[in-house]
Order: sequence, then C-alpha cells, then structure tokens
Amino acid sequence: MSTAQKIFEKAQSLPESTQTAVLEIVEQLAAGYPARRPSAPLTLHESAEVRGKLAAWEEDWNATGMDAYDQP
Repeated sequence: MSTAQKIFEKAQSLPESTQTAVLEIVEQLAAGYPARRPSAPLTLHESAEVRGKLAAWEEDWNATGMDAYDQP
C-alpha cells in the first residue's frame, strides 16, 4: 500500500474539520515541491561520464551482502 493510500485511509476516519486541516497541510507541502518535468535524455558523452563515475562503486555495489539494502 502506498503512503498516499495510507494517509487517505487514516484521514477518512478523522472529523471533517481535521480532514480540512490535513488537506491544507498537503497543499502547503505540495506548493513547496514543484511538479517534476521530464528531463532531456543524456547525450552519449554524458552517459559515458556517468558510467565512468559509477564504475568506482561497482565492486562495492556487487559485494556479497549488499542485496540486503534492497529490502524494504
């Protein structure tokens, strides 16, 4: 269940005035985070540069036991 769904379910059980307050808080938070715009794809040069920077982490990334960090 997503965080938004959890918030929605909890908010449904609140009194109407509290639901309004929750909505106002969410609107204030949303105003501080502009909508994401899709970015332009990387050029071949940028891709090579990023790959080069990430290569330094490859050994650590693939080390035994690192998959534990993928668990929620």
